Amino acid sequence: MAVLPCKVGMHPHRFRNVNVYAGWFVGPTTQRLSGRYCPPHWDEIERSLAQFEVDADRGTLGDPSAEGLCLTCLKPVEELGGQVFLTSYPAKDQRKDYWARVHVSCNLPGPLAGTMNSQ
Repeated sequence: MAVLPCKVGMHPHRFRNVNVYAGWFVGPTTQRLSGRYCPPHWDEIERSLAQFEVDADRGTLGDPSAEGLCLTCLKPVEELGGQVFLTSYPAKDQRKDYWARVHVSCNLPGPLAGTMNSQ
C-alpha cells in the first residue's frame, strides 16, 4: 500500500504513486506545485496532458498542433498568457515532461486543479 494517499479524494491504494511537479508562470507571478496520484487518477490526468507531452529527443511537443493552445480550455493563447511546465514520474526512474501555454483566467485541468500543493 502507498504510504501517502492519492491527492484526489485522499484515498489509500496499493500502488506506487505518480509524483507530479508543476511550474506555473503567468506574467511576473511564479508558482510551484506538486502532487501524488494513484495510477487510475494519473491515467485520467495524463489523457488531458497527452498532446502537450514534450519529445525529450527533439525538445518539441509530440503533437505540434497543440503548440499555442491553452492547457485547460484548448483555445489559442494570445501573447499575454502564461506557461505551465509539468514533470511526472509514472514509474521508477522514468520521467515525462509536459509544456503548454495557459490563459491568465484558466486553472490546471481536471484532477490537477485544486489538488496540488504549493511549494
